[in-house]
This record gives sequence, structure tokens and C-alpha cells, in this order.
Amino acid sequence: MKHKGILTVDIGNTCSKVTLYCEETPQQCGVISHDTSDTSLLSDLLSRPEVGGVALCQVGHDPCAIADMLRKSSLPMLELTPFTSSPMTIDYAGIGTLGVDRIAAAVGVMDDDAPRLIVDAGTAVTCDLVAGCHFIGGNISPGLALRFRSLSHFTSRLPLVDTEGDIRDFGIDTESAIRSGVVNGLTAEIAASYHAALTRYDNIQLVLTGGDAMFLSTQLERRSIPHRIDTDAVGRGLVRIFNYNNLI
Repeated sequence: MKHKGILTVDIGNTCSKVTLYCEETPQQCGVISHDTSDTSLLSDLLSRPEVGGVALCQVGHDPCAIADMLRKSSLPMLELTPFTSSPMTIDYAGIGTLGVDRIAAAVGVMDDDAPRLIVDAGTAVTCDLVAGCHFIGGNISPGLALRFRSLSHFTSRLPLVDTEGDIRDFGIDTESAIRSGVVNGLTAEIAASYHAALTRYDNIQLVLTGGDAMFLSTQLERRSIPHRIDTDAVGRGLVRIFNYNNLI
């Protein structure tokens, strides 16, 4: 049964990512928007004969009832919780509050030979330290879109801005001041976490994942912060945890 594929489903705050893996290699990937009820991609993948099991990671609301679809299938299923057995030891107080997406991403990038700082940049930004097979801890802060929306929502005169446009050291008008402040602020935050981790582990590797990973990578390059992008960190982690539990 080792040749059977694993279908991973990551239900986030704004969308759900669905990926079919053969071992740890993604074969097909798609995104289900929470603004629609179109789950045809998931239905198609669930019916594939090469799919041998399903691994679910859920941190957001599920308006498309994706989790129910998975539970009703006849496939072996792993629904990740903070207490699910995994190849990683979690050194975190109040483990029940630890987001399962953070667990999956950490397992997805962990390596016995090098510590990792895994930054998952989505609606929220999590920045977690993994050393060997140990989850050490991390930080949570608002993501880019949330920072932009918060400034517009909680003030009476600031406009809603996005990442499209000039990003300067100092803005030359209100729009560029907001954009520069938000983007440079989050970039500096990630850089500070990297340097803090570097004081503990001189061989630390910074890994970016999540919807804003590519954009933030460009900003980190400007600051000469070494890093790499791993868009499959959560999915790979789900596959590893599924296999660790010998479900097929």
C-alpha cells in the first residue's frame, strides 16, 4: 500500500488548499475559495483510485463543509489535533492551544541535521522554531492583508491599501506611508526573529511558506536575509504524520 497517494487538505482562514501526494512529492494541487461552494476539485480527487488516505488540517471556518465530505468518504483519515502522535516532540506549554497548521508545517520542514525557522505567512503570520525533532516555540502576528485592513477599519481617515505600489524606506504620501510601514514592519519582524534564532543556532535555516511567501521573499532579499521558499511545508508535514500513524 506504500504506493498509494495521500490527499492533504489544509483548511485555512480564507481558503482551503488541497494537494495529492505520492510519497512526499505533490502530484496535483488546487485551492478552494471560502467565498464559493465549489468543491468539485475535492470530489474529483477523492474518487481517484490512486488515493489511499486523507490527512486534514483545519484552523479556519469551513463554510464549504469540506471536513464533512472527507469524513463521509471510505478512505482512512487522519484529522490532525495537537495531541496526534507525530515524529516531533512539542515543547510548548498549553499544547492544546497550538495551531495544527503550525504543527504540520514544523513537521514538514524538520531535519535532524539543521534547525529551522518556519514562517507561515497567511492571514496570520506564524514564526516557529524547530530544532531537530523538537518544536521549540514561536510567535504569532497579523498578516499583511490583516494589517492593511486594520488600519483602514480602526481609523476614520486612513484608506485601505494593498501591496501593489512603491515600497520606500519612508513614504512620500499617505498611501505609500501605509504600504511602506506595513510591509517594512512585517519584514523587519521576520528578520528580527531570524537573528534571534541565529543567536541560538548558528546553522539556522529560514523557510517561508503560505500565501504571502513569495512577496515577503522579495523583501527579505532586499535585506540580504538568507532563506528559501517551501510551499509544501504543511502538506508534507501532514503526509509524514499520516504515515507515522501507519493508517495504510
